[in-house]
Amino acid sequence: MVKKVLTIAGSDSLSGGGLQADLATFATQGVAGFSVISSLAIIEKDGVRIKPVDQSTFDAQLASVGQVDHFDAIKVGLLCSLEQIHSVVRFLKDYIGPVVVDPVLFFKEGNLTLERSIIKAYIEQLFPLATVATPNLREAMSLLGEDEIPKSKGAALNFTKQLSLSARCAILFKAGDEVLADQFVDLLIDEEGHPAVIRHKLIQSDYRDGAGCTLAAMLTARLAQNEELKDAAKTSIDFARQSILHGYTISSDREEGNVFPNWSLANDD
Repeated sequence: MVKKVLTIAGSDSLSGGGLQADLATFATQGVAGFSVISSLAIIEKDGVRIKPVDQSTFDAQLASVGQVDHFDAIKVGLLCSLEQIHSVVRFLKDYIGPVVVDPVLFFKEGNLTLERSIIKAYIEQLFPLATVATPNLREAMSLLGEDEIPKSKGAALNFTKQLSLSARCAILFKAGDEVLADQFVDLLIDEEGHPAVIRHKLIQSDYRDGAGCTLAAMLTARLAQNEELKDAAKTSIDFARQSILHGYTISSDREEGNVFPNWSLANDD
């Protein structure tokens, strides 16, 4: 039976992240991808502009995908307002299955302007409905209201535990290379509070646009196929790294480029 997976996310016309990266990643895993668009991300040379979908259209999309008999997993990406969060919370309340929340609070090209009430809604309303949340360093610091980067393994684990307790869900903390010198590190606190530190070598690449979305989408697809969270996290991290290594430029005018989730299907000729 075909597994069905839903992403609720922004649309990125340059395909670096958002639902384009999600659907591409889902396809590599042989699952059927469905989508609800929360916003249009307009990527410009000097930043990002976000145009939210109007609330009635957003709600109509959620009602439309209600025709699907069951989703084997759901990924929640960029949400732009309290109203969108409240709609997603209502949508998820009766859902039984894995939920991955990737809290898009910052863009590499610049900060999203989010009110503290939105951060609070993530913590108090959305995360408790999730199986796992996947914040990066700046997002995790914003969610906890912290200003100081954890600079040791112990501090990073404690930081992740605090966030898991606050969010009431498992946390895959994409800490990156600012926590432990000369290494990328991800930290997992699973559903039962068990910690894991996943270290990997630095990748020197300018092709990173969409890495976070790709990782979270892969995690969603693996959980849809009943993989245990720890194993799914490791698989997803490895997949995202390969997507970076096989990344590509979109223009000779841009130094930075996109990750390539379809690397395993590509013809190398």
